[in-house]
Amino acid sequence: MAINSNQELNILLVDDHPENLFSLEKVLEDERLNLKFFKAESGTDALKIALKEELALIMLDVQMPGMDGYEVAKILKESSKTRNIPVIFVTAINYETSYVVKGYEFGAIDYLFKPLDPQITRAKVVSFLQIYIQQKELEYKNDELEHLGLLVNLTSDLMYIYEPQKETFIHINPAVERFTGRSLEDLNSDHHQNTIIDEELMNLFKNPKDARQVIQNYEQQHINKTEGYCWISWSFTLNKGKWYAVGRNVTARKESEDKLASANAELEKKVQDRTAEILKTNKELKYEVDRRAYAEEHLRIYNEMLVEKNKELDNFVYTASHDLKLPIANLEGLIKTLKEEIADGSDQVETVLSMLGHSVTQLKETVQDLLKVIQVQKERLEEPDDFDCKDVIEEIKFSIKELIEEAAANIITDIQRCDELKLTKSDFRSIIYNLMSNAIKYRSPKRTPEVLVKMYETDEHYVIKVSDNGLGIPEDQQQKLFSIFKRVYSHVEGSGIGLFIVKKAVERYNGYISVESAIDKGTEFKIFFNKPKSVQ
Repeated sequence: MAINSNQELNILLVDDHPENLFSLEKVLEDERLNLKFFKAESGTDALKIALKEELALIMLDVQMPGMDGYEVAKILKESSKTRNIPVIFVTAINYETSYVVKGYEFGAIDYLFKPLDPQITRAKVVSFLQIYIQQKELEYKNDELEHLGLLVNLTSDLMYIYEPQKETFIHINPAVERFTGRSLEDLNSDHHQNTIIDEELMNLFKNPKDARQVIQNYEQQHINKTEGYCWISWSFTLNKGKWYAVGRNVTARKESEDKLASANAELEKKVQDRTAEILKTNKELKYEVDRRAYAEEHLRIYNEMLVEKNKELDNFVYTASHDLKLPIANLEGLIKTLKEEIADGSDQVETVLSMLGHSVTQLKETVQDLLKVIQVQKERLEEPDDFDCKDVIEEIKFSIKELIEEAAANIITDIQRCDELKLTKSDFRSIIYNLMSNAIKYRSPKRTPEVLVKMYETDEHYVIKVSDNGLGIPEDQQQKLFSIFKRVYSHVEGSGIGLFIVKKAVERYNGYISVESAIDKGTEFKIFFNKPKSVQ
């Protein structure tokens, strides 16, 4: 064992000649060792230092005046504090056996004879210092073992060492004896081993997974000598073929866990019952909230609809009054003129009568348009009809045959899906009629009019598209298209209610209409109807 250079080792040098002490210290000095030297020039001084300091070695001169080296060694041997300090006699006396034996009898462990050989002296000192260190370590370990032994004997934990190949307990602590009521010999008898080692544990002991296996939290139910059934939680370590076991009584914990589990189960049931009750209440509250929200939403929509209706009614009243003024004024003027012509006997009566008839017709058409608007405002959503879209489109083409032939218009139809479109026949006819007739009316004089009527579906919508290559609509006018009595071009006769009727018809089915247009290129209207969720 090497000496730790950081470990301080005290050496006592004893000689009545100071020069010898100085020489001996110089011989023993070693930079690799942390040595501390104490010096005494008499036996009395040497004893004082030995009783006070923790010494690793004493190098003692035999021949000293007063108390010689033998007497000092004898006193050191008799004291419990100093008897284990190694003593090397340093002497110039001859090598006679009687002197050497006398030195050993007084406690010396070796002799060094003057003149000293430095190498031998250092080698012997280092060897005895190593012995001293080993002795100290052994004393420390013995103290530790003693302390551990006290702890093992005092603890209430169960401890034993078991050799499975021999099926023998090597050691048990007093706690095991108290718990089982049996001694080591009793436990090693055939019918008592299963007191703390059951069959399952025995199989684990005899068939370990590896040479350093550890088993923790292995819980067993045992019969305590005094308390009856109880639970022990074991930890096991395999070392050199033997199992080292430590067990702790966890009965109180197990009982607490059982009570806690029972309480948790009861609490869980209460929580579940309460949760079910809360869920039921929440469901009822949600139903009530949803019902009220639904009612409020419908009320809001209805209010918005009323506001919108009022606005439209205001516009309608204003427009109606404005549009009726002209034909009425014309009638008044023509009647006055007619009276004058009749009174004068003029030949212009027929002309005035013709103009009067035209004004009456204009007034009649205006009133009919107003009636249409009123009808659109009052209409409610009816059950959809079962009709063929292609047939309706053909009917519309026939009804505007003269307009189509006059414009030499080319009508193209592309109908992909129609059977799932849930509209009334009248609403479908109104939508197609207004869009198709407008496309022809507002044609470009530069080219032959082409009108495409297409029906198709996307993932979310059924779509009706009507496009043309006509005049187009200025961008700043596109937002006004669907307002009542709003017209973009005045060179073609019209009332300005067609697109308004289309928009109202589409909105009745929660659909919406979009428009894209470019001047002198054409216009495209798209109408979107939501698909039912079941067919998306």
